[in-house]
Amino acid sequence: MIGKIYDMIIEKSEELKTQIYDIEKYLKEKIGDNLSNNWIEYSPKGSYKKFVAIDGGLFARSMRIGIVYAIDAEAVLGDREKVEVIADDGRFGIFKPGNNAKERINLLMQGLELKLALESGNLGDYILLDGSLDTKLGERVNIVDLSKEEFSLVKNFDIDGIISIKNEEKMSKLLRLLNQLLLSRVLGQYGNKVLFISKNSRTRDIFDTDYSDITVLELFTQSSGYTKPKVKNISYNLESLRELVYSSFYVRLEKGHKVLKIDVIGSIDDNTIREIMDSLAEVSVKGYPFPLLKAHMDVRISNADRKRIIQMVGGKLYKDIEWWPSQFF
Repeated sequence: MIGKIYDMIIEKSEELKTQIYDIEKYLKEKIGDNLSNNWIEYSPKGSYKKFVAIDGGLFARSMRIGIVYAIDAEAVLGDREKVEVIADDGRFGIFKPGNNAKERINLLMQGLELKLALESGNLGDYILLDGSLDTKLGERVNIVDLSKEEFSLVKNFDIDGIISIKNEEKMSKLLRLLNQLLLSRVLGQYGNKVLFISKNSRTRDIFDTDYSDITVLELFTQSSGYTKPKVKNISYNLESLRELVYSSFYVRLEKGHKVLKIDVIGSIDDNTIREIMDSLAEVSVKGYPFPLLKAHMDVRISNADRKRIIQMVGGKLYKDIEWWPSQFF
């Protein structure tokens, strides 16, 4: 079958080239002067700073017994000379199938990341978190039906208490609220030292085309530089998140490399963006901050690890529960 696909690609090569050309033409017409008005060329000068970078990894496998998951998170401290692990955390367990189990696993991983940021952020000049501020905030939570005991779990950052709740819908709600509380504490304590960095943002705030702003910038720019910041408002249940504003902008730290989207609290100006670029460029490899890359590589759960986890889970069940049928895996 794959041979037939290759033949189709060869047969349609000219058609594909035409489609690509049409996309480029459409984008050029659509963005017009908007690109030159927003993209500002700038060569970072380099500035010595220390960075706390946090990332998390997860593995989830659907089985007949439920969703087996493994989560890890790590904080590293890095500068232009070295990067070292300063804190880590993790969880392993089984959620019943259904009821947004994978969403809860993602929320749990994010909670571990934000807890590490809160506890370790004072060690660096900047805190780097993978992903956008919008994603970290998640959906607004209706807190009307939450009890004092459930609020207490959130207030005390009792992650294990939250994930032991039998009601999956209530667990999801508490995990979202926990993340929002942790985020409000992180932002309240560290402010614009916290940088949310996205490699694959799909937002289209600047050019308003069918393609993401990152796609447009990577197609039509090559220089290092940045876009003018877009200022947005935050409105959530928590008092500390009701009147916050944040700025979003795009940067390229090295000529010809990836464009990154950065969110930072406050209404910032060009000077602040240049200070951030100067600092990040000092620890970047091919246009990406190495401390964040280091954390990302450390928490990644490989295929070999995944197979070993499943074997260990299965082996323990077979050993402890003699009647457990093998077809449950």
